[in-house]
Amino acid sequence: MSIKSKSNAAKSTNSLEETLAYAGAAGTLTGFMNIPLAGPIFALEMTCRDAGISSGAARSWTAAMAASLAGMVFVRGGFDAASNLGGHFTYASKAGVGVLNGIEMVLAGLGCGVGGALVGTLFHKTVRFLKSVLWPATTSPCPPRSKYMPILKQTLVGFLIGLLSIKFPQTMFWGEGSLQCAVDGQCTAFASTPHGIPSIMTQSAHVDPNLPFSSHNSPITAALQVGVAKFLAIAIATSVKLPGGVIFPLLSNGASFANALVSAVTSVIPVASSSLLVPTIIMSFMAATLTSITRTPLATVLILALTSSSWTNLSAILPGALLASYVSVWVSNFLSKESYFNYSDSI
Repeated sequence: MSIKSKSNAAKSTNSLEETLAYAGAAGTLTGFMNIPLAGPIFALEMTCRDAGISSGAARSWTAAMAASLAGMVFVRGGFDAASNLGGHFTYASKAGVGVLNGIEMVLAGLGCGVGGALVGTLFHKTVRFLKSVLWPATTSPCPPRSKYMPILKQTLVGFLIGLLSIKFPQTMFWGEGSLQCAVDGQCTAFASTPHGIPSIMTQSAHVDPNLPFSSHNSPITAALQVGVAKFLAIAIATSVKLPGGVIFPLLSNGASFANALVSAVTSVIPVASSSLLVPTIIMSFMAATLTSITRTPLATVLILALTSSSWTNLSAILPGALLASYVSVWVSNFLSKESYFNYSDSI
């Protein structure tokens, strides 16, 4: 075989592996979250830091979409055939009958986009710092005992996060079932969610997860404390490679900061009960926080849309969230040359 033939064979193999990776990610996301269009777009967007799709990802679109539909058919039509379809996250009790004007949408989208970029940039810099401390680079030979160090570090970090969760049980909000509690500012009690724990086990909580933020003396402070605690829990866990995912933890974190922003805004500017400004800020900040890390603006907005309940007025809320998502990526790129993921310009 000639050198040229070997080179072509290697490229063909790499291309196949790349396509299979995209397809696998798309199928898994869709099967798990029931997001048939958002799944493949999320998988393809993640390999480009500039809010777009790389040339390698574009070549894999058909395979990723086919895998996404196959995942939906396999999981929703087989393993989970009895479950009802449709989103279930509600962003406001009267979100379905509210109104939102253009200036409110633009201001919410721009403000949340910048805010999400700041949170995301601080997050990936915090993770990099923690990794440099916990996993220092060394050129000397590793002693035999060093193989136990990763286990010891992960155990100690897990214990530390456990201690943090005693005061802030909200740091245990890892799954989809408990996200509603964060979305509506804890109007949905944590104990009533699928992943909740009995209220007797949260009596030592600094901010009670079963009471709305609005019931505290300072709703802004309560929401900020939860947001910071959640931020630290995710960053510390990520730095030692503890499993926990990215999508729902970051959406939950964004929702906590969004509720603090809502409390700050509504304390200065009167907001009518029929206004959709509050749910727009919540969804926009959630989207901006996630996209500042994953660089998946379009997919993130689609995920939020497909997981929203029928009461959510998406035609009014979604434009602000879309604006916030793309602004978050652009501002993040401006704030830092580094990012949470490593990107290759050759892809």
